[in-house]
Amino acid sequence: MTAALRAERFAPKFGRRVRHPDGKLFDPAGEWIVLNAFYRRLIADGDLVPAPARTPRRPKKGT
Repeated sequence: MTAALRAERFAPKFGRRVRHPDGKLFDPAGEWIVLNAFYRRLIADGDLVPAPARTPRRPKKGT
């Protein structure tokens, strides 16, 4: 039996710099990732936390 891979949006915990397996730094605002063993370990260690959902910005009134 194989586990299904899911994509979810995560961000580094405040004040931490987290890298992808290829060495690229995570975007502090969050990124969509496929939850594999590497990312699950970072989540379990507390380095990655669920990113808040982005809300579209509305233009200011009168501009």
